[in-house]
Amino acid sequence: MPETGNKQNTPTTDSCLSGYLDLLPGIVWRIDIVGNEITFLNNHTIPSLSDRARTVLQNPQLAQHMIQPEDRENFHSCYQQIRNRHACACMFRMRLEDQTYGWFKMMAMPDPEHPTSSIGLLMDITPQVSTVLSSEGRPPLSAKIELQKDPALLIRFADRSVYMANSAARKLLQYDKKKMSSLDIHQLFGDNAAQKMFDLYEKLIFSNTWSGELNIADSLGRKHQCTARFQAIARNEQNLLWVTLVHRNNCSACKGVPVRGNEKVPAKAVRTAMGKCKTVKQLLTAMLDALPEGAPTNAMMLSRIFIDKNKVAVTGVGAPFETVPENRTHTYEGSIAENIVRFNLDRHVVMETSKSIKPIDWALFIPRGIQSYYAHPFFTNGILTDVLIFCSSTGGSYDPDADAPLKSLYPDFLKNLARCRKSEK
Repeated sequence: MPETGNKQNTPTTDSCLSGYLDLLPGIVWRIDIVGNEITFLNNHTIPSLSDRARTVLQNPQLAQHMIQPEDRENFHSCYQQIRNRHACACMFRMRLEDQTYGWFKMMAMPDPEHPTSSIGLLMDITPQVSTVLSSEGRPPLSAKIELQKDPALLIRFADRSVYMANSAARKLLQYDKKKMSSLDIHQLFGDNAAQKMFDLYEKLIFSNTWSGELNIADSLGRKHQCTARFQAIARNEQNLLWVTLVHRNNCSACKGVPVRGNEKVPAKAVRTAMGKCKTVKQLLTAMLDALPEGAPTNAMMLSRIFIDKNKVAVTGVGAPFETVPENRTHTYEGSIAENIVRFNLDRHVVMETSKSIKPIDWALFIPRGIQSYYAHPFFTNGILTDVLIFCSSTGGSYDPDADAPLKSLYPDFLKNLARCRKSEK
């Protein structure tokens, strides 16, 4: 059946976004993997390269000529990942029209609307790099590693320990700076096949670089599937490996892994402690203390729900909530509870509160450094009455597909909650 005139006039996503794409400080393109075609989605020109910037994305021979030799493998490896529809990014130096070199960044992701395509951005970052160079002369490694927006690590040759990690790596792996510096390469990459690690070391010995796919372990024991690039460098009389990681968009390691806190707990001791509690705050403290060592939860909150009165009353324990008064009230509208009721949720997990648009997150959690939380609802006769919230000062601490922490203790928790509320009246 022929298409109607109305359908032909329906604007595409590209046409709707064209005005915004033209505002981006780089060249935006789409590669059709099957058709081996590139389409440029905006009109941006990089003055230092003129039309050659677009040609570099089309002509491998020109790229080979213009990109600095030390960066060619990094560029080609990244470009191959783009052709395989993997999310990736890299930085490299490229010859300018005046025969000097400038710094560029290329990044791409699978196009969600075109299943055989990737969409990418090429931008000139020379001004940012030059700022670092001019202010510090030869930039320290700490400055250079933070220029890399993807997770990046520096590993010592001598003992294979982590010498330095950028903020993106610490966020992915869920380690603070002190703990990160005590790790070695086997703790991070030890889950990979022996043959793969042998190939990695062999390539580093003979060519100083290696690129491929690896699993990397975070502090919660999850194995993240990453595209990794290793490069040997020497700096300040130290031999180091520069490791760049790109989290694969189809990483299965981030799903189905139990949340820390669901391990076996001393249930008998915890139930005894809860039975001695006289207030809701004491009860929450008993639950918080029951979490095993290494659990990401460092605060807990109970929200009592009064939908008909458009309010919730919250009580929190743990360092982030020390200054929050007991039974502090907030409006039900814009709360976690409203989200649960509105979408009929059996749990509500926020991986990064800074991305939230819920008023309660900005009023209660974000100002106190809570970056992620797991909220478990309790219903009475089909009506939401309470929400128990496990809070973490680290982003991405809770798996949305896993059971709530300490779930086996909930029947005892509810029984003691009713008793404590009755005695508080």
